[in-house]
Amino acid sequence: MIVMQYRFTLPADYDMAIVENRIAENGAKLDGFAGLLFKAYLVARREDDYTEENRYAPLYVWEHAGAMAQFLQSPGFRKLTQDFGWPQIDTWLALRLPAIDDVRDAAWLSMTRQPIAAHSDLSALAMHAPLCAWDVSRWQLLQVDFGNAPQAGKENYRIGYVASGVTDLNAATPHA
Repeated sequence: MIVMQYRFTLPADYDMAIVENRIAENGAKLDGFAGLLFKAYLVARREDDYTEENRYAPLYVWEHAGAMAQFLQSPGFRKLTQDFGWPQIDTWLALRLPAIDDVRDAAWLSMTRQPIAAHSDLSALAMHAPLCAWDVSRWQLLQVDFGNAPQAGKENYRIGYVASGVTDLNAATPHA
């Protein structure tokens, strides 16, 4: 499984209702996308207490690289880049995945990125979140929580919609 995210930081005076309307109008278009486990449409608003920036930062979990490539080559991704620009895309290999119902039931997503020290015992990484993944090219551990409120000290986003290609992630969930 591959976890993928890109983030667009938008101007301080950007009307975030534009992004929220875009999610409401288009979010369900990825329901049933082959190889997509889920996509959480994420929004951060500058006027809220949990962030200082306006952001659109969807988080995806892909079953395999081919599905991710198919999406990145799609007209939908092309339209996104025309509207918001060419993003840097971060990817991680999944170590632990949440149940899809836990993602759907959440109003907030909170994440941290932590460095993995050289010569660490990789079988003993401290994973505390329902979604954990690693980027072994940068030696970084991603931990993502889903809940009903933002968490202090973490990167927080409102979940605008959750699209999914399957109904039960538990059958495909790697467990650490």
